[in-house]
Amino acid sequence: MESGRLREQRSAAGLRHRRVAPDGLAYRFGVLGRLIFCAVLAAGIVAATAHGGPTATATLRLDGVTFRPELALTSPQHTRGLMFRKQAPADGMLFVFPRAIVGGFWMKNTLAPLKIVFFDTRGRAVRRFLMTPCREDPCHIYDPEKRYRYALELPATDRRPARTLGPPAALRALVARAG
Repeated sequence: MESGRLREQRSAAGLRHRRVAPDGLAYRFGVLGRLIFCAVLAAGIVAATAHGGPTATATLRLDGVTFRPELALTSPQHTRGLMFRKQAPADGMLFVFPRAIVGGFWMKNTLAPLKIVFFDTRGRAVRRFLMTPCREDPCHIYDPEKRYRYALELPATDRRPARTLGPPAALRALVARAG
């Protein structure tokens, strides 16, 4: 409610104070439309980032048979891996490192059981493990205790022996992209 003095000042200045009540229907649809837009946008963002967005793949050979694993070439991709995914891709995820490394993998926040196979620079398997999901620390570290250049995570139910990875030229091309 305006005071008399304020009303006089507005009137003298040619201004009128109007309270504009929003049109009920238009207002509701405007607010509802914005809420729906935000919800759809948020759902799209969550869906796109649920497994890191579109994931690159490569056509390689596992034991001489063609397969297309998803790739983890960068440090952030190595860190994220298959975390928070309800199932592993059928052809797994291949972690490619710029040089042979040592150290292990863990299953923190990984929801699906996995098989991991570590490969040397020439694409020969050096160690394999069956890994179980871990939701709370401390999580087991699956360490091959050998140097490796590639690590392939597959669904735990995968029956392929995974003894060799190739072809060598394709592996070298992936190493050139890793970093």
